[in-house]
Amino acid sequence: DDTAMGLRILRLHGYNVSSDVLKTFRDENGEFFCFLGQTQRGVTDMLNVNRCSHVAFPGETIMEEAKTCTERYLRNALEDVGAFDKWALKKNIRGEVEYALKYPWHRSMPRLEARSYIEHYGPNDVWLGKTMYMMPYISNEKYLELAKLDFNHVQSLHQKELRNLRRWWNSSGFSDLKFTRERVTEMYFSAASFMFEPHFATCRDVYTKISILAVILDDLYDGHGTLDNLELFSQAVKRWDLSLVDRMPQDMKICFTVLYNTVNEIAVEGRKRQGRDVLGYIRNVWEIQLAAYTKEAEWSAARYVPSFDEYIENASVSISLGTLVLISALFTGEILTDDVLSKIGRGSRFLQLMGFTGRLVNDTKTYEAERGQGEVASAVQCYMKDHPEISEEEALKHVYTVMENALDELNREFVNRRDVPDSCRRLVFDSARISQLFYMEGDGLTFSDEMEIKEHVKNCLFQPVA
Repeated sequence: DDTAMGLRILRLHGYNVSSDVLKTFRDENGEFFCFLGQTQRGVTDMLNVNRCSHVAFPGETIMEEAKTCTERYLRNALEDVGAFDKWALKKNIRGEVEYALKYPWHRSMPRLEARSYIEHYGPNDVWLGKTMYMMPYISNEKYLELAKLDFNHVQSLHQKELRNLRRWWNSSGFSDLKFTRERVTEMYFSAASFMFEPHFATCRDVYTKISILAVILDDLYDGHGTLDNLELFSQAVKRWDLSLVDRMPQDMKICFTVLYNTVNEIAVEGRKRQGRDVLGYIRNVWEIQLAAYTKEAEWSAARYVPSFDEYIENASVSISLGTLVLISALFTGEILTDDVLSKIGRGSRFLQLMGFTGRLVNDTKTYEAERGQGEVASAVQCYMKDHPEISEEEALKHVYTVMENALDELNREFVNRRDVPDSCRRLVFDSARISQLFYMEGDGLTFSDEMEIKEHVKNCLFQPVA
């Protein structure tokens, strides 16, 4: 119990500790116990080993074994109505287990995890040893009271910020666009679910606006605009020339004008935060983003199916996560030199893994619908082109495997990138996690009203903790 918790916490705080410590608690059958020869395990220790196993690095067999063993044990414990914990009498151990199994670390956003912990927290929990005892520095009614006050106070701040963003949307003219989706609340939730602290207010505002612009421009390039008009739009961004809107259709005029004004406003604030002109940097980020959108539009028009590697190189950019992070990072409270920005930049493995995992989870849940709309390129379809002998089911399984391995590699980057400020590391890593949550059971962005993501948004932003 303590060893697994210690391993997880040390890794999450940047200490590259070895998972070999878990070998002490594994028997010859691959089962995990607190003490060798133990005939009965406790739910709390298996739960901590399970949580620990998700902070795995590539190739860590012991962590994979721990995950398999504990998931099996915990699922069986849930099915046994008479199951009990030999180490503790806790308020809602069943709820803790259900949450951990449904939302492992890569899907468990900090704000949702905090709310779950508050709801399952037992201020009068009793621990079992040679005697029954309580630990007032762990279980305490005042802690619970303060946690509820804090959660609800921060939630009220988030609601105020969201109202301001809705006013921005309404004044932008975006509601006149018929080809795109209005996802202001969902995009704000994406930021607030992990950069939730009050001092990240500007970061949340920028992250949300960039997210909204990325969704709209993705929809614009994805079948709405002609290639000639899209080329004009990209040229206007490259030249940063507002006069070119006179040659654009009305929909594009709205999109370019809001992009132009919003980026300029962000750049003014960014200069205050960074002490230097950042407009050129932000414009370059957008130019790369639009180039990725353009390539996908060209592939679609030509009915071209690229190889898996060719597709991934572009699609890891077109997923837009890099654009959100690289611009929002300017507002994390750190002065970011060119050297630091390069460590989370387009060429960094850290950012590439974030975009890669985001693209793969998106494709696994959207490729069938998009194929029905005439799209020919997705991770699944491109892998099948490279391997015509395999079935679609096998290709999908392969994509999931590749994604899981990449998430382990992302863990390692998160822990080892100590040369990057903590807030920037969080921004990259948690942007990958929010993608995993949104596409956990389907296309949670397009169909947010029909999926569980709607409950997450409500619990994070609107429903106070009682």
